[in-house]
Amino acid sequence: MKSRHSALKQTPSRTSTMVRWEFMRGHDRVTCQVDRDPGTGQFAVAIVPHRRLQWASIETYRAVFAALRRHAAVASQLRASGWKLVAYTS
Repeated sequence: MKSRHSALKQTPSRTSTMVRWEFMRGHDRVTCQVDRDPGTGQFAVAIVPHRRLQWASIETYRAVFAALRRHAAVASQLRASGWKLVAYTS
């Protein structure tokens, strides 16, 4: 068991965004991104509707390939339902 003092010294890991795409349909926007957590080595796919944050979802994956494949599937579904890609980073 770690002492309380040593636990306080730990620095939280910081995620880094690998891919971030923003879609728009009408006045609505949604962001779909893949983040990497260097502390755990896991990857998170976050889907965040800008107007309805309570509908946001985060799915975690152990492999980058699985996370990127999920991001691509979400992007494809959004485009198929009329969303347009308006901004991206990679």
